[in-house]
Amino acid sequence: MLSAALLELERYDWSQLRCGCGHSAAHLPVTFRELLEAKSPQDAVGYRLDGHVEVQSMLFEAAVPAVSVILAALTEELAPFVRSHFLVTLLFAVSGESHSSETTAGRENLDEECYEKAREGLWVLYHEAVSGDTENALDVLEIIEEDETRFSHFRTALADRLAKQQKKRSG
Repeated sequence: MLSAALLELERYDWSQLRCGCGHSAAHLPVTFRELLEAKSPQDAVGYRLDGHVEVQSMLFEAAVPAVSVILAALTEELAPFVRSHFLVTLLFAVSGESHSSETTAGRENLDEECYEKAREGLWVLYHEAVSGDTENALDVLEIIEEDETRFSHFRTALADRLAKQQKKRSG
């Protein structure tokens, strides 16, 4: 199946990128593919991005291309739990900071790189807020949106949708 996310995934030499698990990120394409194809949480057991692109909001080199892959994936049909996992990973990527090992390796600005990559998908995230996982999309937008008036307008317009989703999650 041809998809934007898979094409974006193929653009990177993941084996040359550092990963939070202590190995190269060569295994991340398999993780992304499994998540993209998952129809149920059971299909995704053992396939997570946390602990790889970030560990407790500490970013690793693989986070930057992962942001691009996540944004491409958000344009596609995904299981709701995968969509949420991608958005939470994106939130950690734009709100985190470089792990000390990355700073030592000269990649002290991974947070800024992730922020800039995420801003490239600003309208993908607004679309997600309007039609998908409103809460997590708005959380990311709150960090990356530089137009406070636009963000405030969307947040206000989506308040009822957000409340319904939050109620559904807690109930």
